[in-house]
Order: sequence, then structure tokens, then C-alpha cells
Amino acid sequence: MKIHLKTEYNTRHPLIFSKMVQHPRRRPDPGTLVEVLTRNGDFAGRGFYHPRRTIAIRLLTRDPREAVDGDFITRRLTAAKEFRENTLQIPRISDSYRLIHGEADGFSGLVIDKFAGLLVMEPFSAGYIPLAPLFAEALEKLYPGSRIAFRPDPKTEKNEGVPFDGPARRYPPPTTVDIRENGLTIGVDLSSGHKTGYFLDQRDNRIAAAGLAAGKEVWDLFCYTGGFGISAARAGAKRVVSVDLDEKALAVAEKNARRNDASVEYRHRDCFDFLREKTRGGERVDMIILDPAKLAGVREEIPRALKTYNDINRLAMEALKPGGLLVSCSCSGLVSEQQFLGVLSNAAGEAKRELQIFRIAGAAPDHPFRTDYPEGRYLKAVFARCLGP
Repeated sequence: MKIHLKTEYNTRHPLIFSKMVQHPRRRPDPGTLVEVLTRNGDFAGRGFYHPRRTIAIRLLTRDPREAVDGDFITRRLTAAKEFRENTLQIPRISDSYRLIHGEADGFSGLVIDKFAGLLVMEPFSAGYIPLAPLFAEALEKLYPGSRIAFRPDPKTEKNEGVPFDGPARRYPPPTTVDIRENGLTIGVDLSSGHKTGYFLDQRDNRIAAAGLAAGKEVWDLFCYTGGFGISAARAGAKRVVSVDLDEKALAVAEKNARRNDASVEYRHRDCFDFLREKTRGGERVDMIILDPAKLAGVREEIPRALKTYNDINRLAMEALKPGGLLVSCSCSGLVSEQQFLGVLSNAAGEAKRELQIFRIAGAAPDHPFRTDYPEGRYLKAVFARCLGP
């Protein structure tokens, strides 16, 4: 199937938007693999087509000689594996890593996370439904004895407008899996956990925050399954209180703390209410970690997300002792680093504090981004001292 564009294609961006496409009268089904031609008939690439979404085409290759087949998939998976293991040498510190990070690894709309002996595929395009067996075959060769799981998000099924239940039934995930990270043993909940089950992108930030926690009282807010708090406790924090509204995540976090012999107190609370209550009581703490879930999934949500980030960071700054440490994170890719720093500056002003920022980090290196898709740089982690009365 060939799809023509209304214009020349003078960018290397892997996403082609609907307004740029000459949609055929009889539009192909979501996820159809198509050949993309410019207005003049020149080859622009091959990728997945969607007849109704804003992103009409996700390009996989710009090489007219390259077919999207089993060999193509194997080559790219092999390159991704070699980069993580030989260049980044992640197996020295963990048996788990992100193998495929979407556009950065040449598979637009796909995430594959390796959790010890389990490889979890999370597709964001219907195009990966018929290709699931080819991915499974290639992964089984690259990781002999490993289990393959296909774990689509229900929101993706709704957005794509097609069921993903075929490969999801064929490649079901286990309920849990244990992984090793930075000297810890962490249980990953695959029955109800977010995304692929665990946030590997914060691996380096967890160890960096833990390195600052010795002798300090730490509040780990939006703690999810406990990575930041457990790391801080094992690094010698005087006291760690971890807070989340997700009861299932807290249950996993408590198990993870016990198995790592980490002393962490867990609170099933709304983090905003927790901070307001502590501030009203005059309680202040040495260090606060904020790692909320993504607040802006579409551009219309950005204003609300910025206000929410402002409010939670203001409350955290008000709860910190003079010179206390703040680790504030945003995984909303639509919120830029500049916007996030602006929010922190504004929140500091409202809290009558000043921030001395000494580290701005992002996702772990197994979550790279490419120059033709800068949107892949999504995670911001700001480390700062909170100065003032």
C-alpha cells in the first residue's frame, strides 16, 4: 500500500501528521504497513499508517531497500542489545534495562523492557500486532530461555481503535518478576503496575538521591513501589517515610523494603494532604523526593500540569528545613526542562525560599533520545538545596 504526502518531506522526524497526508478514499486499517511517497512521488519511508489519529504515519525506515521483516527486527534488536550491554555495560549494576526506547531505537511507538529473564513489549501502535510473533522469535534467539510478554495499555487499544488481545493472550506476562538493581532485589508487579511494570528510567537518579540521604530524615512522595525510599534507607538515612495513594503499589513497596532489610515507614495518603498536614503541624524534614506520575499526556493538559507541579513543589519547599534537599522530577515529556525550572523558580518564590540547583538529570542512558526526535527526552530530575527561613 502506498500513501502520498501533500508536500515534500524535508525533515527527518519519524512522525508524519494527518494534515500532511493525502488519505486514500478507502483508508487502510490502523497499523497497516505502508510505503510513503512525497508529493512528487519520491520515496520517503515505510511505516505504520493510522486513518484517524493525529499521528497518521510512524516511520520505521527511510531506506527504500530495507523491508520491515524478521531480519529488520532482528538487526535492530541486536544493535539495541549490544549498545545496552557492551557500550553502557548495564549488566554490571542491573539485570534489567530498557531494550527498545521507541523512536530512539528505530521502532516508533514501541517500548521493550528487560526485567531479568522477562522481556515486556508495550506497543503504542496497532502495527505491532501482526509483528508480535516476529519480535518474540527474535527476542527468544537473543535471550535464550527468556519469557516474552505483550502488555498493551488499555488507553492504547482505545486510541488505536483495534483490539490487542490476540498477542496479549499468546504472550501473557507473569504476575510478578524479581529484578536486581544497584545491589537491591526489587519485585516488579506485572498484574497491576503502570507502564511495563517498573520505572527503569530512574535507576541512576535513585542511586544519586540515595548518596545524599545518609543521616537525613527523608520523605519519598509518590513513592510507587518504593525504589527511591528503599535506596535512601539502605544508604543510611536516619528515617524514611514513603507516601502514595496507590494501595497496590504500597503493598509491593512494603514487600520490597522487607526483602532488602530496609527500614521504611509507608503512608497511604494523598501527597498534597500529607504535606499540608505536616506543614500545619510545624514539622520540617531534611530531604524530600517528588516523583509524580505523568501529568500532561496531551498539549491541552499542560497548563493544569504546570499548576500541579507548582503546588506540590511549593508545599515541599515549605516543609523542608533551611538547607534541606529537594529532588523534584517530571516525566511529562510535553513539559520542557525550561518550563519545569520556571515552575520550580515560581514555587520557590511563593514559598519564600530560594533553590540552589546543583544537578539536573534525565533518564538513565538506556533511555536515549535522537536528534530527529527530541521529544524522546522526557524525564527531568532536579536536585537542589532549599535556602531560606
